[in-house]
Amino acid sequence: MNKFSVIFFSILIPNICLQAQNEASSNSFLEKLNLFSLEGYGAMNYYHFDWQTDTTKRDAIDNERLVLEFGYRWNDKIKLNTEIEFEHGGTGSEVEFDRFEEFGEFEFDINKGGEVLIEQMNLEFNLAKNLNVQVGRVKVPFGLMFVRDEPTDYLTAINSEMESQILPENWTDNGFLIQGNFGGSKYKYHFSLTNGLDGSAFNSANWIKRGNQARFEMVNAENFALCARLDYVANAAFSVGFSMYGSKSTSDNRPKPDLSISTPLGLGEIHTSLHYKYLSLSCMLMYGKLANSETLSNFNRNLSNNLNVKRTPVGASCLGAFSELALKVIGVESLLKNNLENSELLLYLRYDFYDTMFSTEGLIFNNPRWQRQSWSIGTVYKIIEDVQFKLQFSDRKVGAPAPTSIGGGTSEKSIITGFAFEF
Repeated sequence: MNKFSVIFFSILIPNICLQAQNEASSNSFLEKLNLFSLEGYGAMNYYHFDWQTDTTKRDAIDNERLVLEFGYRWNDKIKLNTEIEFEHGGTGSEVEFDRFEEFGEFEFDINKGGEVLIEQMNLEFNLAKNLNVQVGRVKVPFGLMFVRDEPTDYLTAINSEMESQILPENWTDNGFLIQGNFGGSKYKYHFSLTNGLDGSAFNSANWIKRGNQARFEMVNAENFALCARLDYVANAAFSVGFSMYGSKSTSDNRPKPDLSISTPLGLGEIHTSLHYKYLSLSCMLMYGKLANSETLSNFNRNLSNNLNVKRTPVGASCLGAFSELALKVIGVESLLKNNLENSELLLYLRYDFYDTMFSTEGLIFNNPRWQRQSWSIGTVYKIIEDVQFKLQFSDRKVGAPAPTSIGGGTSEKSIITGFAFEF
């Protein structure tokens, strides 16, 4: 081999090795990238208010939420699920003037206006074909919000009024969730064990809604809650199911161990969905019971202002129901068929009833104001399935005007319009 050949190979061989190394590194990066997934959804709404209960209530625009869902799959058996939610346009502190529940007090909320939170973060293990387990921050499988939590899943401009006024919206907690199916996938089951709610945040207007612990860096886990769900899905046209939630006490997870009496909580609901040609119907009935609610209410009255809770009396039981009828007016399978494969126009009519003080205990006054019923009509235009524009008119009747309401009356009319998307 002459001198020229030695020089040639001494330059060529390292370059070939470096190129091969770069290609291997690039292939490894692409393979790694394929293991990641990114999805998301969001909504934005404009509100026009005409409330007899508060004639000074002003119109508003809400950047309701943007949710990013990151996932990573190590193999066919192990997966990471995360969901990061940006609510109401940012982070910071918010001041809210509560005219009705706190007799005209300013309420400071450090994690609102908006809020960034980890909605979900769990490891998912596929143990069998029809069985998987999620461990971490998981969805609590209660109610229809469990399966209709994204703004493109439900027809209304905002999430189910009855459910979101009583229960934690997009309810997630820390623990584990077992889910699967049997009977040829016609029966779907869910079972969860998660940290219980904090009874110090329960109140008259929203019952247990604010008990979902989100105010402190760490979540108290002195008491846990069980939730079980079973759905029968006959076919794409019909499904029916129920779910139950129970906790031995909501006292143990209070910020301070200041209440030694247990306050057991139990919830139950049944739901159904029916689709026939271009008509669909969804219904849900829910009942909940809270023991020792009078004692809980008395202790809550003495909580520190710095805790930023309502401190209003808590009902011993709660009742809620809704029914929603939808009509596909324009679409492939609709009343007025067209050839626009991905576009649809729907009309809907909805009725909500909920009473967060359905019954009270002892000397707690059963305030008729918290019995509410609402009629809503609206339309949804789906440009494509994942991009939707919505328009909704609602007329809510409260059982009685608040003593501090401006203008009195019991009607709360709202017009909401906005858009929703997912990707």
